[in-house]
Amino acid sequence: MDKDTFDKILKMMESENDADAVMGLRGLQAMLKGEQVHFSDALNHIFKNIDQLKTKADSTAAAAPAAKQAPLEVSGMPQCKSPQAGVIMIIPPGQTAGEPVLLPGESATQSNEIAATLKDALVAAAINKSRFKLKLVDVKDKRGDTTETVLQAEYDRDGMSPVKIWSNVKGEVAALATVLRRTVSSSMPDMMA
Repeated sequence: MDKDTFDKILKMMESENDADAVMGLRGLQAMLKGEQVHFSDALNHIFKNIDQLKTKADSTAAAAPAAKQAPLEVSGMPQCKSPQAGVIMIIPPGQTAGEPVLLPGESATQSNEIAATLKDALVAAAINKSRFKLKLVDVKDKRGDTTETVLQAEYDRDGMSPVKIWSNVKGEVAALATVLRRTVSSSMPDMMA
């Protein structure tokens, strides 16, 4: 079992984003299956040892409010490109390649534009040393009907304008958001707020 991959899976499972949490859970299931451990056995082990885990959780919970998240440190600029239609790749600083990611639905037809705008969001985070979240924003007309949904990067640092990644109908944008959150979290986990 690879500790780095396991830590990434744990981080995804602890996410407030439902899609990331479910993907983390699926990753844990696959990792345990690869180790020939039944998922139910692992959960039963946690249940049997819950008292030991409670004391550890209580001590870390008490220390958590006092700890402040360290500023984002990135040396170099991240890259994002579309090596082929329907695929993007985030390339962390100091690396020459990243993991190819298939874009879902309609977003696959605009992979070059999405790679360019995601690169803008990543570079803005690196330059300003600010973490970001990928959020959905509904654009409404005068009657209050949603005309489109925008996926944008919103930064922790005050005064930073959001960077628009892509817009379309809500379902298409939500599917892209799920994929991009998972991709950024795995390739550049420190950037996600």
